[in-house]
Amino acid sequence: MIPKHPSDTPAAGAPKIPQEVEQLEPAQRKEFTFVKEGKAAPIYIDPKGEDYAGLRRAAGSFAADVHLVTGTQPDICSETCKLDGTAVIAGSIGSNELIDRLIAEGTLDVSGIQGKRECYRIQMVERPVAGVEQALVIAGSDKRGTIYGIYSISERIGVSPWVYWADVVPEKQPLLAISASLLNITSKEPSVKYRGIFLNDDWPSLGSWVTQAFGDFNEEFYDKVFELILRLKGNYLWPAMWSAEFSLNGTSSPLANARHAEEYGIIMGTSHHEPLFRAGSEWQKVYHQYGTSNLWDFARNREAITAFWEDGIKRNGSFHNLITLGMRGEADSALEGSDRENIELLKDIILTQKALLKKYHLEHEPQILAVYKEVEKYWYGTAGVEGLKDWDVLNDVIILLADDNFGNLRKIPAARGQRRGAGWGMYYHFDYHGGPFSYEWVNTIPLEKVWEQMSMAFDYGIRDVWIVNVGDLKPMELPVSYFLDLAYDFEAWGTNAANRTGEYTKRWVEQQFGHTLEPGTVEGIAQILSGYTRMNGRRKPEIVTPATFSLLHYHEAGRVLKQAAELEQAADTFYALIAEQHKDAYYQLVYYPAAASANVVKMNIFAGLNRLYAERGSVLANTYANLVKDAIGRDQHLQKVYNHGISGGKWQGMMSSAHVGYVHWDAEGWKYPEVSTLAPVDGPLMIVDVEGTEQGYVSGTASLPAFTNLLKETYDITISNGGETGFEYQAECSADWIRLEQTRGWIDTGTTIQAAVDWDKLGLGEAASGEITLSGAGTAVRVKVAVDWTSLQDVPPMTFIEAHQVVSIEAEHAMSRVSRSGVEWRIIGNYGRSLSSLKMFPDGVSFAQPEQAPYLEYRILVRQDGEYTLTAYIAPTNNLSPASGLKYAVSLDNGTPVAADALPVGYEGGNHDHEPWCRAVMDNIHTSVTSHELAKGLHTLRFYGLDAGLVLQKLVLSAAPLPYSYLGPEESFYTGHAGH
Repeated sequence: MIPKHPSDTPAAGAPKIPQEVEQLEPAQRKEFTFVKEGKAAPIYIDPKGEDYAGLRRAAGSFAADVHLVTGTQPDICSETCKLDGTAVIAGSIGSNELIDRLIAEGTLDVSGIQGKRECYRIQMVERPVAGVEQALVIAGSDKRGTIYGIYSISERIGVSPWVYWADVVPEKQPLLAISASLLNITSKEPSVKYRGIFLNDDWPSLGSWVTQAFGDFNEEFYDKVFELILRLKGNYLWPAMWSAEFSLNGTSSPLANARHAEEYGIIMGTSHHEPLFRAGSEWQKVYHQYGTSNLWDFARNREAITAFWEDGIKRNGSFHNLITLGMRGEADSALEGSDRENIELLKDIILTQKALLKKYHLEHEPQILAVYKEVEKYWYGTAGVEGLKDWDVLNDVIILLADDNFGNLRKIPAARGQRRGAGWGMYYHFDYHGGPFSYEWVNTIPLEKVWEQMSMAFDYGIRDVWIVNVGDLKPMELPVSYFLDLAYDFEAWGTNAANRTGEYTKRWVEQQFGHTLEPGTVEGIAQILSGYTRMNGRRKPEIVTPATFSLLHYHEAGRVLKQAAELEQAADTFYALIAEQHKDAYYQLVYYPAAASANVVKMNIFAGLNRLYAERGSVLANTYANLVKDAIGRDQHLQKVYNHGISGGKWQGMMSSAHVGYVHWDAEGWKYPEVSTLAPVDGPLMIVDVEGTEQGYVSGTASLPAFTNLLKETYDITISNGGETGFEYQAECSADWIRLEQTRGWIDTGTTIQAAVDWDKLGLGEAASGEITLSGAGTAVRVKVAVDWTSLQDVPPMTFIEAHQVVSIEAEHAMSRVSRSGVEWRIIGNYGRSLSSLKMFPDGVSFAQPEQAPYLEYRILVRQDGEYTLTAYIAPTNNLSPASGLKYAVSLDNGTPVAADALPVGYEGGNHDHEPWCRAVMDNIHTSVTSHELAKGLHTLRFYGLDAGLVLQKLVLSAAPLPYSYLGPEESFYTGHAGH
């Protein structure tokens, strides 16, 4: 949980972080002393309380936290008569006699938490019991509330929730005392009822580490997981299930994992395809106990599967669970049969499961049905078959909706459905094993995306269950923290706290390292975390290829390469600034994911350049081949350091997932980029290539793209060698306004010089042409140069002007954002593939007609008459209901709006056999086009949002087909921009 410290007080008007309400009482002592002169205040837990076992565990880890900070370990006491001086008293209302007496006497005020879920009250009390002068009382509305209160004190003394899982070292303080103003707290009730994580896709990384560290997915391992969840104020877990059986893997007893979860207060579930407490891998191991068939097919093996489920109820039914209903095929596959047959089969399955629950008096326990993948169709039904959504048998069952496995929500409840009594849940993904490709390495989901999608989920009434697939858990530390904080305190971080993900990231960095860092360093590390995740969010590392980024157009590969190099350099810089005792944590949380991700991008761009220069016959191909080999070696080294070098080898095996060069949907057959080497010809051979052209020239004439007075471009000319002997080159310009970075030099392999225009030497409004002659190795190549001039006279401010037959606009640079019907466009900063994004809020409103809809207005200047194509770049959101799409409309100069839908007819989000969805999640964008006849001159473009959920990132108006690039043209010149 990200705490609110005195130094974190928001500026005037900024949202307060209300997960804890501090109440100041002048009569209080100024501070509470936990440790002084080697003596620690003991922690009292009532041994007669129903929650004693769980609180004893939490108190034990809190005592270890105090020892980590001070070097002194507090005692855990279960007898009040042994308390003296100062003490910490922790317990739940109704389960701690001392706390109940203080409440009855009016000494302890719990009015703010009584009767609520998972709340705590922290209050300093004078003389609560004989011999104790002062006590810090942590009273919970229930067991989890008390534990949250205990761990909130751990955070107050500087211990990160990631103290074990990322080896975060707190500041040492032999004298540990905290101001009374920080210890008078009433917590809020959590925003979402069930908040948890799913350990999934757990081999090879998590499974390898668990096997060597703990021997198995046993209680020793899960105790660490339970504690982390509670420190992060979560309460719910789907356990690892690829080759593990949670309720069989205990060491002290097979059921030890489940018993420990019960003690900690963790609500257990099973994943969406593991009904009635049974792990997915259990069936094939035990089916012979129930019959001769191993078919996981209810229609053909009903009695055996029913008995298998019944044993699950007998085994786990006494624990606190969120009980999974339903059924999918073997190994999380789709059911066989027609839609009608499968819907009827699911009804039969659910009725059987509910009958079993009733038999064992569990019919009133919370139950959940996952509407995942093809089950979504069975929920809504089809044109010919009624679905499950109106089936009254499910009225008491939480319906767990799902994203598309790539962080984009699928269909979510409409207004009427949002009010269903049992409520809704959302199954989200930071990790996925499945088509069109798997991603199981480092984080690729930016916090801005999590905010935008999960805030929409909350706004649509999905407030009962939030569960996220975290894969191996590491290295997802930051997004896991954010997801659970967003679920716990939506008021602080949700819809009404837009554009606070950067602030959250800085707070998180402060929580891990802040006591050793200058503010500028905190900001820099936060930017690394944001930067690498955004880079991975543009395209996941597993499917970045040598051809992903254009090597020829818009400086694209060069710009991305520069970003990657700067990210690596920043990670190195701050690694040097981090104190030695924090370097292991920094490596895990920041350095490895950032540097390794940047290295994968560099590796692939170098491989693309290797191929390009090999085709041109240039020995630069060999230079880039060596750079690829260096990047491969670096990838292997970074992984080796993670697995064996940091934290004394603690994380052996944790970073073992393939993450480069996927050729299938999974890691099978993955490979590093292949390179080729070139044998040089005898003697020297000058090869010239220019930006925008694939060909390499050994003679003849090349052409640079036009230079414009708007963008004042700089273009690259590369002179390289195809031979074994070096040569001297010389460059001559036909006009003095042509400026070259250098005009002569020696070439062994190659060099790039930059060409530009000296605008002071051109007359105002003067179009010009010229050429550059490059001589060397006995040959010459001419390069044509042209200037395209656009007059800015009488052009109004905020006008985007066509150049190179393109007008490219970042969505946030609208001339105006016009609200309609109480709906407005808001900027989501740092979200998307380029600058930012715009979305309509409130985010649950759609419009049938453009005339009713809010719109964005842009002024453009085109330089020719003709047909233009407008390409809208829209976040890869799915349709939010069966009847909706991602519709928008475009009008020019108050003309009739042209409507379009970013989703093609028949779009199926989450279907890996559906090419438009696959392309959208691989490219992390929808692109949609409309056509417009325009006359030369000024025009006003309006973009109307029609369907809820649409997120606009960029608009590109083009008079001709665009050359390939991944990110599209860079933003055009617009008048009044300070950068122009």
